[in-house]
Amino acid sequence: MRNIIIGLSLLISSVSFGQKDFQILHNEKVVGKNLIDSTEIKGIEYVFPERIHETFLDTTNGFLTVQLRGLRKEKWLSNKGNILQYDLNNKNLLWSKKIAYQTSSLQQFSNTMILMVANKSNCLDTRTGNEIWEVKNNIYYVDPVGNIGVGYRFKNSAGYSNELEGIDLKSGNVIWKRGLNREYGWNDILYINDSTMIVVAAGLHSINIKNGQGWDYNTITGKKDYTGTAAANAVGVAAGLLTGTFVMSTGHNLVRDLVSNSLVDSSYIYFASKEQLSKIDKQTGKIAWKYSFPNDLASKSSIFMNDSVVFMVNKGYAFMGYRQLDFGKPFIAAFDRETGKQKYLTLINVKKDPILGFQILQEEVYLVFKNRIAKYSIQTGNQILEKEFPENNFGDLKYFVGNQVYTTNENDDLVSLPQSDTSKVFVFTNQRKTLSVDNQLNVTDTIDYEDLGIYYLRTADLKFISQNKQTLIINNDGKRIAEIEATTNAFLIGETLYDKRDNNFVAVDLKEIIKDE
Repeated sequence: MRNIIIGLSLLISSVSFGQKDFQILHNEKVVGKNLIDSTEIKGIEYVFPERIHETFLDTTNGFLTVQLRGLRKEKWLSNKGNILQYDLNNKNLLWSKKIAYQTSSLQQFSNTMILMVANKSNCLDTRTGNEIWEVKNNIYYVDPVGNIGVGYRFKNSAGYSNELEGIDLKSGNVIWKRGLNREYGWNDILYINDSTMIVVAAGLHSINIKNGQGWDYNTITGKKDYTGTAAANAVGVAAGLLTGTFVMSTGHNLVRDLVSNSLVDSSYIYFASKEQLSKIDKQTGKIAWKYSFPNDLASKSSIFMNDSVVFMVNKGYAFMGYRQLDFGKPFIAAFDRETGKQKYLTLINVKKDPILGFQILQEEVYLVFKNRIAKYSIQTGNQILEKEFPENNFGDLKYFVGNQVYTTNENDDLVSLPQSDTSKVFVFTNQRKTLSVDNQLNVTDTIDYEDLGIYYLRTADLKFISQNKQTLIINNDGKRIAEIEATTNAFLIGETLYDKRDNNFVAVDLKEIIKDE
């Protein structure tokens, strides 16, 4: 009898396309607990027939797009899968479509769905899955306000050109064209006003999204025909590039990402490349000043500034494809913000030992390397202290942890780890340990990864901390409000939390939790 009741509680939605039947089960599920009044928190769980690869939720229509992609031999992603469009409000499957992940990808922006197949972009009707229009252009960025997509024109004889097109996403018509070098890929996109974006690609390029017009600042951000150190260290693309706007350059011997982040103030953009550090008028593109680097000195870098000084930390590495390699030389430098005059440039003369991360603490710059930490004066660039961290004792050092890493204090409240003791820096290692390091570079504590949480989401009064495959909801004082089953994939729209895990998608109504705060 119990099995019959359970079976009746699972409502099934299915639709048949050719030989394939898809069944989506949905049921109410207890997903957590309100820690204030001990009541259960329930959600609606949708169970799909295969592993969920990506999702997109159109809240206007209540449509959930699910990309299914299974695993081969339980560890390799399958090259084939299916796109399912599911109506959450009516609990039924609207349509499905096959997708080959090696040659195709799906992007969605508001109620616009773009399926890219080989060298073409197809706009699909979200209600039917039918094609609305097709262009020979790989659209990979969309301005959601103007509803304009941008991408490079594909030409049969030469492949993708350097001709950037703006495409009206309602009609598929090309509304403007602009030459823009794609040789080293796109590193970033930022906006300086509602209609003007800056594309970081072999320099900086302003683009009025409505007509394609704007200025160009060209500089060297890569190197072709590189025959230096082999790319031996396989790593992922730096987190700062995972923006959804990055275009991979394809040359096997092409070094890329010889750039810094972009700093923007009220009038200027500050930007470093392989070639130079520059201050650029963001309205006209004119160079206010530039500082030129010797050949093959600069590489991947970070810049930051205060009222009068621009600081630069040059990492000493770059990327070839998705692989990291030694390139340039690690250094720290400071420049007058008004004139560009160099205040200091301190080379760190250790071969094949790039800077993995840096942190500013009490007028000192802490640098982390694979097996050592050093600190320098931010005022003079002089080294203050350096200490070895033997691999046998600590493993390999990876990076300084940020304020999004949380720990439990003596009152059992959750607090930001770096903010819990601002006299120390905290370094993550490849042994899944976090080292607490004092200003003499002594290790004062070691914290296991499992004892830390990651702050990934917030409302005005609540923070969401992922810890041990659970999410703790805390208030701004660090007090625990609720605990639910949710991962760092979870996102909040209004008062509903959505999450995916394996082949499950869950919607959790949190209005009672949010209302209490």
